[in-house]
Amino acid sequence: MQEIKFPEKRTFWKTDGANHEGFTDTNQVTTTGQPNMTQSEDASLVYPALPTSGWLEIGDIYSYESNMVQVVQAHERTIFAPEETPALFSVYRANTDGMEWVAGEQVTIGDERLYNSKTYKCLQSHQTQETWTPESTLNVLWKMISSEEEILVWVQPVGAVDAYNIGDKVYFPTAEDSVYESLIDANVWSPTVYPAGWTEL
Repeated sequence: MQEIKFPEKRTFWKTDGANHEGFTDTNQVTTTGQPNMTQSEDASLVYPALPTSGWLEIGDIYSYESNMVQVVQAHERTIFAPEETPALFSVYRANTDGMEWVAGEQVTIGDERLYNSKTYKCLQSHQTQETWTPESTLNVLWKMISSEEEILVWVQPVGAVDAYNIGDKVYFPTAEDSVYESLIDANVWSPTVYPAGWTEL
């Protein structure tokens, strides 16, 4: 049995037997019963080149001009480039922490991007748009990361991997501009649900 368990970076994979493919984020586990699984942190070593014709399914990922694109709407491949058809494709970049923010990219929680020389971390998965810059969606879609200390908006942990630990600091959304520090490890409760687990700074 092949398995990818909590990788250090997003890891791309595909199996030979059932022809499945996907990626495993740092907080995920992927297990397959297939005998052969190709995996790499470099998506271009796993995914095929974008075809020039044929039917494309939603969610399919292809390498394209040294980059990656993902199909966001199933369609018959046209003569138009992915950057000319944002309704059909999104920009797809692998393990891109530290790269510049671009419009038209599907980003997931935890992804980091540079915008106007500042680093931002994604708070909510979405496809970037020209008018949804990190500055214009601050603390909604993106959180600016301080060079001294990273403080994110509190989100409900889904398990032990996402739980807060002693010393973790968060902005709590129902208390405007309030920062809380966790007093316990494996903290999956909000400051209002379990006040004894947090201290307001």
